[in-house]
Amino acid sequence: NEDNVGVLDTTTSSFSTISTTAAGVTAIDKYSGAAAVGTSVVFAPGNEDNVGVLDTTTSSFSTIDTTAAGVNANFKYSGAAVVGNSVFFAPNREGNVGVLDTTTSTFSTIDTTAAGVSGNNKYVGAAAVGTSLFFAPCKRDEDGERDAPAGRLSTIDTTAAGVSGNNKYV
Repeated sequence: NEDNVGVLDTTTSSFSTISTTAAGVTAIDKYSGAAAVGTSVVFAPGNEDNVGVLDTTTSSFSTIDTTAAGVNANFKYSGAAVVGNSVFFAPNREGNVGVLDTTTSTFSTIDTTAAGVSGNNKYVGAAAVGTSLFFAPCKRDEDGERDAPAGRLSTIDTTAAGVSGNNKYV
């Protein structure tokens, strides 16, 4: 619950921080996951009602609102992955995949309920392979796969592989 971003310089093994408080970021469990796009690091909203953005060239932290897209649950997303200029956020308690278009700084969502994905603690973690995104199941019994250009979510059953129970890949 730090009010800063931790930064490790791997060349010198020195650790430093960049404050988030000037951007009004104060919630507990602020963000859950991050992805790099160009010279920026984009943070997945946990309990914050915004996407966090760190400009690594200026060490400045800013935010992009998510409430206009109807996103306001606690533990919204957990994990982020990049396809092109967009960052996609793995749904934890939200009923959607969060999408940040980094060229316009616009946040939008893609519904997950049509794929039968609902409830809390859906996925934790995201990975991109080509134009597809994969979300690691938490308390779901399937992996979520999103085709980025087509904008649709499908699922891949994990129970046939013997994967079951809560917090599968946490």
